[in-house]
Amino acid sequence: MKSIWLQIVSPTLYLGLLLLLAPLSLGAYQDPETEAETRAAIEAINREIATLEGLITSQSAERDALQRQLRKTDLDIGRTNNALRKTQENLDKRQRQINTLEAQGIALERKIEDRQASIESALGVFSVLKQGGDLKILFGDSSPQDTERHLAYFNILLEQQLDNIDAFKTAVTNLEVNQAQLLDKQAEQQRENASLARLRERLLAERGSQRKVIQSISTSLSRDGAQVAALRNDAVRLNTLLTELLERLANLALGGEFADFTSLEAKLRAPIDGASQTRFGQKRERGDLKWQGWLIPAERGSAVRSVHHGRVIYADWLRGQGLLTIIDHGDGWMSLYGHNESLLKESGEWVAPGEVIARVGSSGGAPSPALYFEIRSNGVPVDPANWIR
Repeated sequence: MKSIWLQIVSPTLYLGLLLLLAPLSLGAYQDPETEAETRAAIEAINREIATLEGLITSQSAERDALQRQLRKTDLDIGRTNNALRKTQENLDKRQRQINTLEAQGIALERKIEDRQASIESALGVFSVLKQGGDLKILFGDSSPQDTERHLAYFNILLEQQLDNIDAFKTAVTNLEVNQAQLLDKQAEQQRENASLARLRERLLAERGSQRKVIQSISTSLSRDGAQVAALRNDAVRLNTLLTELLERLANLALGGEFADFTSLEAKLRAPIDGASQTRFGQKRERGDLKWQGWLIPAERGSAVRSVHHGRVIYADWLRGQGLLTIIDHGDGWMSLYGHNESLLKESGEWVAPGEVIARVGSSGGAPSPALYFEIRSNGVPVDPANWIR
């Protein structure tokens, strides 16, 4: 009980309690009035202790509720980002379709113009043929054989122009279909643009909620000095998760013909560009905790890449890490990527070296966008500097 008091009762109050209890423990004589005052003081202290204990319990419950709220907000942001990405991909695809249809429309219009000009020219010739005098001018004093040959030629010309007319009709029909498709694609594009705008507004609102929750958590931690305990608890959660994953993976083989992870020391490409603001083993700001990986500041939404071939064994939210991806590289080697804004790979998927697996963010309560990166061997953190080239 004394340890609890030392944590939650002010030094002056605790000293006062000791002084009040000292005469009783020594068996000194107290008159009834003094004894009553002492008992009243003790009861008051006990009430204050009970109040403080209740406050700490309440604050702990409040932090848990805030963490649940943060988890929901982080996951919402991740889903919205993925929806934004897919909508943008659809828009890009739709624009390519529109560009193709517009080019086809221009080609069809030129084809129609050419056919129309050819038909008009042929009609002019046929008009001349219908006039006896002009026919004589055309054929002159030709022999019957020449006249027959000329008539056969113009018969072929007539058939060609009929084909031209059919082609003209087909081109006009195709142009009408093309224009209808173009209008449909443009309407779809407008709907997707509206959807994109709504998603961006939702993302801004979700990020605002995220900032408020993080601030509330920070305020809660600062007012009762629980930062170190929270960090310790986060580390315990991560270690517990990794232990469970290692046990599950013990008998699973890693497929594919890739170099063993152990042969790639000092050869791995960094998961993102930029320098880490922490060093492995560096003491953290509070308590005796040390950094077990790198915290690399980066632009929000930057691509996070796998450092090596492997299988995603965890892709979810974890307290203290936010949206976290863990990749198994075989033989007990893992890489961890935390504080992401969105996860692009699901648990069970295979990834190649350099493949984009997530987008940089500030989930899990990070004060600013950054990637938290670790390499572990059988659950034990190792210095990334020895592995990244």
